[in-house]
Amino acid sequence: MLQFKNPQIGRGVLAVITLLTSLLLATTLQAKTPNDDGKPAIDAEFARTLPALRTEFLAAIDAEERLGRLLELERQALALIEDEPLKMGSLGAAILDIYPASQTGHLAMQRYYAHLEADAASAGHDLQLATIRQQMLDSGDGTAESPYQVMSIYDAHAFAAAEQMDPVGSVYQSSDAIPFAIMLVVKPEQTKLRQLFFDLTHMTWAISAPLGGDANAAAGKSGQQSRQTHPWSLIRKLAADMDSAAQTAIGAFLAREQKFDDAVGWLKVASRTGNLLANTLLAKIYLSQSEQASGKEQQELRELASENYLHAIALGSTEAMYTMANLYLADYFGPDNTESALTLLRQAGELEHAESLLYLAHLYSAGNFVEADKQQAAEHFRAAAALQSTAAILGYGRFLTTEAKPTPANDPIYAHLKALIDADNDGDAAEAMIILGNLHARGVAPRASTRNAVRWYKKAVRKAPEDPDVVNEVAWTLTVSDIAPLQRNRYALKIMEKMMQAVASAQQRPEYLDTWAAAYAANGQFDRAIELQNTAIEKATEQKRDDVLDILNDHLQQFQQGTVINEPAP
Repeated sequence: MLQFKNPQIGRGVLAVITLLTSLLLATTLQAKTPNDDGKPAIDAEFARTLPALRTEFLAAIDAEERLGRLLELERQALALIEDEPLKMGSLGAAILDIYPASQTGHLAMQRYYAHLEADAASAGHDLQLATIRQQMLDSGDGTAESPYQVMSIYDAHAFAAAEQMDPVGSVYQSSDAIPFAIMLVVKPEQTKLRQLFFDLTHMTWAISAPLGGDANAAAGKSGQQSRQTHPWSLIRKLAADMDSAAQTAIGAFLAREQKFDDAVGWLKVASRTGNLLANTLLAKIYLSQSEQASGKEQQELRELASENYLHAIALGSTEAMYTMANLYLADYFGPDNTESALTLLRQAGELEHAESLLYLAHLYSAGNFVEADKQQAAEHFRAAAALQSTAAILGYGRFLTTEAKPTPANDPIYAHLKALIDADNDGDAAEAMIILGNLHARGVAPRASTRNAVRWYKKAVRKAPEDPDVVNEVAWTLTVSDIAPLQRNRYALKIMEKMMQAVASAQQRPEYLDTWAAAYAANGQFDRAIELQNTAIEKATEQKRDDVLDILNDHLQQFQQGTVINEPAP
């Protein structure tokens, strides 16, 4: 069984240190790979041994026991590395004695020799760290889809430490593609948080029972072939040893199973070590529970949610900033929190949180909670769009259409919208096409042109011919627009007729029926327009759509008088 107890480090530590020192002095004389491609120099000979070192470790009969010792020593080293550099000598040597390719072990030794000003020895460990790091970087890009390959949990932490990034959250994850991985939330100096993913599946090979047969025969196979993977077995053991990522993973699982009391227990323990993911999950649970409570209990649950969100904010979570701002503006914590909300949104915006910038843009555009300021709105829209936020790009395009003012020659909106179209996401691409049509129609885009506007509208319909929102917007614009060259009455009726017949649910929506009726009226078929408009009014009445009834009745009167709808559109 995997043991997570303090091992006896003994076993000739001084002899090990002496041996490693002599070896590391030698490494500074070994050949290094060229770095003409911008990559740091590495120890080519050491690089060739790394795969074999891992395979040998995982295939060993005592791999589970050795892994337990390795993790405990690496944990100790990282806990002491900043404050106790002299202890790094014995810890680092013991780690490398178990596994010579440990990032944590080499980092510990590098810090030890650097503290002693033993430059040659320190440089040797720098070289081997660079070699291990380069192989890790070559294994993936640190995303969930392509995580870095590292040997142990603490090698992931050591990588963050070497890159001057402070881990502020972590959780283990399991999927069919990657049975065991860790996500680290790290805080680089003076910038936004990042998520880094590391594949640790091979750790489960080291602790799993052989598939069958003689143990010695199984040990001769590769780790992946001879052992099964049981990530949750390992996660439970790590959680029992006070591993915050494991505790958070268990808490998240229990929350998904709606076992909230048990989830809270695990997450509260995990949050004590500064894991913002645990804080965020706790806050969400408390907030959800508060919706089912009332009175004093509701207030207490909201305060617990606030407390955990504030802990996450202190660790740099922009998501927590954004959520708390929304809660403040919704008076979850009483009135008079507007300034706190705006401060949080601006703070998150400065850390490149697109949703916060977009929220500020909408507030300044509408004059909600702040004095209306179109220039501020535009600046926030542009900043959010620059972060490649689809919602921000589309929102900025809509905003510019309503302003109906020419954009500066260097405004990026056109390029942003074209990029969405090129990405070929059906819904986003079609809406981007409509917005480009709107910008051309109103002369806001680089070149005003009703011809180009109609071209983009038709492209949007071809892209999503049975999307009621897309077809309805295009048909409405080409039917009622006050820009005469933009009107395409026959085309508008054609696409509306086709969509309404193809999508049964669309005939239940008063808005779509209204457009359909307007298109018939524009083509001189007022009897049919009146018939459809009465149906629209009936549907709106049944659905208690008081927001549209006045408009629908007004349009009905116009059709009865033989007049068509004409208004600013887009």
